[in-house]
Amino acid sequence: MSRNSDKANTVLFRYQEQQAEANGYIDYNSTQRPRAVQKVSTLKDAEAWRKQVLTEINQKVTKIQDVSLSDYQLRDLNDEINKLMRERVAWEYRIKELGGADYKMSSNSKIAGGVVIRGYRYFGRAKELPGVKELLEKQQMEQREKQQMKNKMKNNAQRLKELEQRVGLEYYGYRDEEPRINADNSKKVLRHAKDILGDLLQTDQEVEIHADDDDECKADTDALLKYERKITRQRLKQKKQCNSPEFTLDSEEPPTLQQMEKIIVDRRRLQLEQRLNL
Repeated sequence: MSRNSDKANTVLFRYQEQQAEANGYIDYNSTQRPRAVQKVSTLKDAEAWRKQVLTEINQKVTKIQDVSLSDYQLRDLNDEINKLMRERVAWEYRIKELGGADYKMSSNSKIAGGVVIRGYRYFGRAKELPGVKELLEKQQMEQREKQQMKNKMKNNAQRLKELEQRVGLEYYGYRDEEPRINADNSKKVLRHAKDILGDLLQTDQEVEIHADDDDECKADTDALLKYERKITRQRLKQKKQCNSPEFTLDSEEPPTLQQMEKIIVDRRRLQLEQRLNL
């Protein structure tokens, strides 16, 4: 018995095909499927050829699960499935060009457990071929590491967002130039000054600070500055009138540790001399 390809070349077969085509009947089989999808001009034919390709894919995907196949047979069968997959995509593009449905949105899912490794798809037992299994494990490990890195970056971004919400504008120094003296802590400042200066703090009128707006706060700050300078002048005047030796610094730099120790020693010596009437 001759093969199907030989039958397709006979004169009788061609005549019957022409008669069927004239009557509107087309035999959709693999021997008649056009290799160039652009030759098909009707949406009905394109849909039929795509359906036939899907049937062949399902048959070969089922066959590749056979445990009796050798490694060479598995590789050849897997290559045939990949070719059919590319042909299926070509028919789907052609169907869309002819005004049909868009199958690309739903055809990207895995078919019968197929996995893609470096742009090549493996099905069934082809995933267990020598070298393929190692590539699959390596790819899965890279995907896990990539996912872990993505989760880490997401957690860091979330943590940074929480910190930004917690610290506020003061942390970045946006409010450093705003006045910090207001009506609430003005009395505390005056009480603290009285504790330090004692009886020297004698004024005819109390300085009051109000922070209704920025201008008033600025004026009150100037008043406190004038008041502090006045008290400082009084303090210096009394020190000049006192005969007790005091250590003074000519420079405006803060005293060092050795200078502070000398000041403390001089004061203690002066206190002892006054007690002993020396």
